[in-house]
Amino acid sequence: MSGSTPTVTPSPRRTARRRTATRAFAAVVALVIVASLVVGTPGTANALSTKNRSDAAAGWLGRQLTGRVIVGDFGPDYGLTADVVLALDSASVGKVAARKATKALKAHVLDYTGGGVPAEFYAGSFAKLLNVAAAQNADPRHFGGSSRNNLVHTLRGLECGHKGRPACPAGDRGRYSDISTFGDFSNTIGQSLALIGLERTTARGPEKTSITYLRHQQCTNGAFPLELSTAGCTPSVDATAFAVQALLVSGKKKAMNAALDGARWLKRHQHGNGSFTGNGVRNANSTGLAGQALLAAGRAKAAAEANAFLRSLQVGCGGKAANRGLVHYATHTDGDPVRATSQAVPALAGVGLAKITKKGALHKLPHLDCS
Repeated sequence: MSGSTPTVTPSPRRTARRRTATRAFAAVVALVIVASLVVGTPGTANALSTKNRSDAAAGWLGRQLTGRVIVGDFGPDYGLTADVVLALDSASVGKVAARKATKALKAHVLDYTGGGVPAEFYAGSFAKLLNVAAAQNADPRHFGGSSRNNLVHTLRGLECGHKGRPACPAGDRGRYSDISTFGDFSNTIGQSLALIGLERTTARGPEKTSITYLRHQQCTNGAFPLELSTAGCTPSVDATAFAVQALLVSGKKKAMNAALDGARWLKRHQHGNGSFTGNGVRNANSTGLAGQALLAAGRAKAAAEANAFLRSLQVGCGGKAANRGLVHYATHTDGDPVRATSQAVPALAGVGLAKITKKGALHKLPHLDCS
């Protein structure tokens, strides 16, 4: 996902923080591909075999968990681990793997939401964990055993204008904002995840001010920028996709109208092959997120076209057995296949962010049926 490049060289923790804050835990959309699961496939005793593209992608994804988490260049990547949980639940497979990964997230709330530093609070990380709690039907007020286990209380406390929140700029009322010595990296994606998470896990949902704040970030052309409260308005496919889904969930008339405007902007910027551009490249991440938002907004045809592009990037029976099911980032550009696949799976499964749940999930991780 896109984001501005700092003018100074950041510390590894700040680099990891920026990287986490600008991705979206993923997750995305499209029409459900109906296919049956059957037991058994050569060389994978007691495994599931499937011809379903989203199931095969999710199966590959779940097998990338190392010690219950995804390990990246800087060690455990808890944000990406959360994306994997959401992807598995959206495809309704890998129930055991998702449960174990969620348990690991519960044990590392401080590491993910504060870089291990008690004085650091990252709004986007709390928001993503809240969506994991919703999908996993976990208690969002007792998510693990740390002092940060009340995700709802802490996230509400990070909202500018909240009675317990330190002073924020006057124009940021309603923004879920970081408390960090590295600066405030909260963005449209985190704001959107916060609205969806609070809507799903609390009786009263997010405050009206936080919905209004997100709506006011919209560009005049209907798109949303990644960066919040900044001069000008640089459209972002990823940010717009998250914002569209969050505003639709709110149920407020003005918010829903803004969401539909955002979906129209997305449709206008969809390429002929169904793809979307992010970071200057037609890629699976942006396409999956955009397709998910388009489906949520009632644009099923455009969402199906996005899915067709995602399937064109997926490794099939002609690829190495260990890679079958994964979705490449782009056609001629290297990228993180775990991140690309985690953001493609919900799109291929046709499940929006607000409807991801572990209910009915199969316990095992499917393999692509090449018989």
